[in-house]
Amino acid sequence: MPTGSYPPALRMKQRNIAKTGAALAVSANLVFTAVPAAQSSTAPTAHSAVVGVADDATPDALFPAPGQPNALSSDDDKTATTVHKDEEDLRVATLHADITADPSADEPVAELIASLSTGNHTQARAVAQTVQMNDPDVLVLTGVTYDDEHHIAELLREYFAAGQHSESGLDYPYFFTAETNSGRESGVDLDGDGIIGGAGDAVGYGEYPGQYGMIVFSKYPVVDEEVRTFQDFLWRDLPESAMVQGQHFSLKSSVLRLNETSMWDVPVEVDGETIHLISSALAAPAEHADTERGDDMRQVLADYVEGRAWYLYDDEGETGHPAPGTRFVVAGAPSASADEPENLEVLLDSPMLRDTQPEAVTEVPEDQHPAAAWATDLVDTRHVADNEGQRASFVLPSRSLQISNSGVFWPAEGEFGYEVVDPDSSYSLQDRLVWVDLTISD
Repeated sequence: MPTGSYPPALRMKQRNIAKTGAALAVSANLVFTAVPAAQSSTAPTAHSAVVGVADDATPDALFPAPGQPNALSSDDDKTATTVHKDEEDLRVATLHADITADPSADEPVAELIASLSTGNHTQARAVAQTVQMNDPDVLVLTGVTYDDEHHIAELLREYFAAGQHSESGLDYPYFFTAETNSGRESGVDLDGDGIIGGAGDAVGYGEYPGQYGMIVFSKYPVVDEEVRTFQDFLWRDLPESAMVQGQHFSLKSSVLRLNETSMWDVPVEVDGETIHLISSALAAPAEHADTERGDDMRQVLADYVEGRAWYLYDDEGETGHPAPGTRFVVAGAPSASADEPENLEVLLDSPMLRDTQPEAVTEVPEDQHPAAAWATDLVDTRHVADNEGQRASFVLPSRSLQISNSGVFWPAEGEFGYEVVDPDSSYSLQDRLVWVDLTISD
C-alpha cells in the first residue's frame, strides 16, 4: 500500500465534523485541492471538487456500535463467494451504494450526515461490509449523496476503516468527489408539468441538490492535477444528439447538461503507472429513466475512450480525449432500466474496452441460485423485486490492460456474505459489487 506525504502544493486542512444526536466526534487530517470553476456561462453554480488524502494512519475503529452483532454470515467459508487477489494485481470495483437522504426531511443532507455520524447507519454498514469482504484497491461508489463539505466521503472512509461484523477494516487514504447534476435546479419547466421546481425539473433527476453523486476511494494516490470532470457539457453540444426538440427547446437546451450526475476522468498512480478511472452514473430510477439521454451519455463515454470525442469539453473548457496509449478503466452505473432497450453495446462492444462479463462467485449451481427464480443471469448486479434482475454496474478495462480475474459478489442462501444480498433482509443492498483484477506491468 502506498505511503508517504502528498505533494506540498496542496494545503492542509483540519476537518472536525459535529455529530448531531451522537456521542461521538470524528476528526480527520485531510489535504484538499479544489477544481476551479467551469468555463460555462450558463452554469448556475460554481464547481467544487475534492481530492482527499489521509495525513495519518487508519482511523480508530468507531464501528460497529456497542451491542451490535459481531457476525451475520451463515457460513464462514469465504472461498465460496470471494476470490483472493494476487499481491501484484490491482482490484477495481464499483458498487451502487444507494446512500441517500430522506427527501422529505427539512434538511436532507444534514440529516444524512447526522445519521452516518452515529456509526450505525444500516446502509453504510452493509456497503462497508460488502467492500471489506472483497477488498478492492480502487472503488467507485455510485448513488451516494454529495455534500459541499465532503463530510459524507470522510464518514464513509471511517466505515470502511472499521471492521463491520467481524470483517477487517480497509484503509483508503485517497478519495475524489465532485459536484453532481442530480437535484441541481435548472430554473426551467423541463418535465412540462406547468410548475418550475421538483425532481423532474432538476438538471439531473434528484429530489434535493446532490442526491445522487459518486465517490472514488483509492489505496493509491490520485493524480489530482490531471483530473477532468464533465458535469457542464451541454446535451445540445453532442453532434446528432437524441435531444427532443419541443416547446421552449432553446431555453431548455441552454441549461440541460448531458450527464445526469457527472462524468469523471480520475488518474490513479499505481506503482509508477497511471491508470485512468473513467466514471459515470445515471441518476434517475427506472421509473423516471430518460432512455434517449442515457443512450447519448453512453455514446460520449465510448467516444471518449475511443479517441473520437473531438466535440467534448470539460469543466475547465479544455477539449480532447485520452492520449493514445492511455490505460483506463470505465467503472460506474451507466445503465438505468431493464425494461427499456439501451445501447449498452456501444460500450460493451467498443474496440477499446474488454467486457469479461463477470459472474456471481458461488458454489451453488445456477439452477438453484436465487437468480433462477426470475431467469436472472449471474452477471446481473441489481435486484429488481418480482422481476428479472439487471446488469446496471460495470467495470470495463481498456484492452491495453491484462485481466487476471473478475466477479460479482452475489452469494446464494447459506453462503458467506448472503446477508448483504438477501432481498428479504432489511440489512441487504439492492445492488451488488462487481470487480475486475488487473495485472499492472510496463
